[in-house]
This record gives sequence, structure tokens and C-alpha cells, in this order.
Amino acid sequence: MPDEHRSRLAVTRDGLLTAGRWCAVASLFFASVNKPGTNIAVFLSLVFSLLGSHTRERWTMAIRHPVARGFLVWCGVLVLSAFHTWYLTSSLPLRGTFVWVCLYPLVMASLLQTTQWRHRALAGFAVAVLVTLALSYGMSFGLIPQRARVEHNPFMVDSVFKEYTQQGLALLIYLSMAVAASLETNSRRDKLLLLGSVVLGLINIFFMIESRTTYLTLFPLAAFWGWWIFLRGRTSWRSVVLFFSLGVVLLSSTLLVPNIRTRLVHSLVSETDLYLKHHVATPTGIRLELWRKTIPIVESAPIFGHGLHQWAPLYKRSIEGTRDMHGYVMGHPHQEMLLILAEQGTVGLLIFLVLLFLLARYISRLDPPEQGIYASILLIYLVAGLANGLWADFTHRNVFVLLLACIPLARARTRPETALPESA
Repeated sequence: MPDEHRSRLAVTRDGLLTAGRWCAVASLFFASVNKPGTNIAVFLSLVFSLLGSHTRERWTMAIRHPVARGFLVWCGVLVLSAFHTWYLTSSLPLRGTFVWVCLYPLVMASLLQTTQWRHRALAGFAVAVLVTLALSYGMSFGLIPQRARVEHNPFMVDSVFKEYTQQGLALLIYLSMAVAASLETNSRRDKLLLLGSVVLGLINIFFMIESRTTYLTLFPLAAFWGWWIFLRGRTSWRSVVLFFSLGVVLLSSTLLVPNIRTRLVHSLVSETDLYLKHHVATPTGIRLELWRKTIPIVESAPIFGHGLHQWAPLYKRSIEGTRDMHGYVMGHPHQEMLLILAEQGTVGLLIFLVLLFLLARYISRLDPPEQGIYASILLIYLVAGLANGLWADFTHRNVFVLLLACIPLARARTRPETALPESA
């Protein structure tokens, strides 16, 4: 009887572990489309991971994962920054904060410990993006009604679950995944399907959602994949000439598209002019105001910053009484590095940059297609973060954190993935 009881318990815990792994996959599916779904899936992943079999072995392996460790270091920086806020304001801003998102990679690492489960998680994200793409086309063809927000903001046309920048960046990540997979597959049918989805995604980006951040991020991303395809591992001058020739042709032809030229050139110039001459709160003007007002905030506490979540109240105080004040009220400065400088100071920014460098170096040690996929994700984050606050936005933050949590162990440090049975 004791042996039978232990056997039943072992089967139950194996089942809970499998359920936790499927919840981890679900968290990648919901990350780009639904906030409550993401929270529920991650919470269930944690619970089932703790209750499942091989708990000690799995969490010991997870704590050794370099990506999980990197996020734990940044979590520590943010917690210290929160206590800095408490020291200055007598308020500890940890309840309901995004600090705990840094623990997600540890949870995912305790579950997605085999190639099969990591690929399932990536597939979950890809399926969500493809569903978004299909719905967006349905909206464009009039088969699905547009969201009510379109009446007040025309640029929300054909955007599905979130605003158009979130949809655009998720599409860029998917396109990178599809290109990387197409380069590795030997199946002509799969290659055509993947490249066909890339074309549909680019059409959606260029002609439907019209996100400037996505446009600007697409150029360096295309350059990266051009280098990956034509120059990586090659020293032929013909490859170099072909790479730069194609780059010039693609850039020139892209800028000839009327809506892209309007969004990237004419609107930027006109919005900047309206802000400088009449202080109109245009999208570009708002960013210029945010950056201009953030610089004095940084200068007043350059070493350790003002503490977690202190940029917003300091910024609002700096614009009180100014003309069109309500048009400039934002929750973050629309620039990742400026936010870190304002709240965690130079010390925090240096730690953040070191972590990014270590992440980039770690990604460079991965094998294709993972190396190309995660290098693209990091590039998208860095470029888009130049004019947006990705870390401060729920959807952007969770998409990047959960995707990075799927990074496999680099070969040089890999212990055999068979250390835990696939059914465990």
C-alpha cells in the first residue's frame, strides 16, 4: 500500500508538472493579446511548477540559468530602488509593481527545460500573432468591425488586441522567427508557408497599422537579417556589394511608399514644427517635452536616481502650470534609458547596460535558429526603446521577458537535457 500510494502521488505530480508546462506555453500565447490571461497563466505555471515532480532538481537547474540570473540581478536593483523611494518618501512602491516580472524567467526555466517545450512556447506566441494578423486583415476587408477607438484615433485602424505599436512590434518578432525557421527547414512547402506569412506581415505593417516605431525598428532589423543571410561567415566582396546594394534598393523603395513617407518624414517635421512654434501636444512634441523635462530630473540625482516609480510625480510637478499641460501628462518618458537614469541613476543604468551586454554575448553562443531569433528580439527591444517605454508597458514588458525566458542553455554550458525525463 505505501508503494502504491507513492506511485499514485508520483503520477499526480507528473500530471501537475505537465499542466504547468502547458500553462507556460499559454503564457506566451496570451502575452501579446490579453493581460488577465497572461497573469493567470503565469500564476498557474508557478503553482504547478512548485507542486509538480522533480521540484528541487528543476528549480536548482533554473537558478543556474544565466538569463534567469540576469533578471534576478535586475530585480534586486529595482527592489533596492524601491527602498530608496521609501527612504525619500516613506512610501514603499512594491505592491502591484512590475518588479516581480523579473521572476518570470526563473519560473519558465523551471518548466521549459527541454527543446520540445521551449519550441512549443515559441509556437504559442507565433499562433497568437498569426491570429492577430488574420483578425487585422478581417478588419481591413470589412469582415470584422473596427474597434471603437478608431473614431478618436485613426491610426488604430486594423489594430486588434492592443494599440498599433504593440501589434507592430509583435509582428516584427514573429517575422524574425519565421525567417530564422525558413532558413533552417529543408521542406520547400514549409519554407514557402513561412515566407508567405512574412509577406503578409510586412503588408500589414506597411499599409494597415502604420506604426512609426515599427517602421523605424524594421530598418535595422532588415539590415540584421541581410547581414545574417549574405555576410555572416563570408568575406567575399561580392557578398558585401550585394548586401549594400539590396539595402539601398529596399530603403529607397520603402521610402517611396506614400503612407510610409508621410508617417516618417512629413508628419515628424510638421509635428516638431507645431510643438516648437505653438507648443501643440503632437506625438513627436510630447516626446520632445518628456525628454526635455526629464534631463533636469536626471541631473538632480545623477548617481542613484530618485527611486522606483518617482519619475511620474516629478515630471508632473515640472509641467504644472504650463500651457496644454494635460496633453503632456504621461506615465513614462518614452525612452528606456532616460527612465532608468531618472529612477535608478547612473549606477542603475551601468548595471542595466552590463546585463544587456552579457545577454547579447550569451545569445551569440546559441545555435541557429535560436541565435537569430533572440538576437532579433534584443535588437527590436533596443531600437524601439529609443522612443518608447517598453519596460513600463504591460504588454511590451511581458512579451520581451517571457520570450527571453525561453532561451536555451548555450552549448558550452549545457548539461544534458535528458537530466530530467521528458515526461517529468
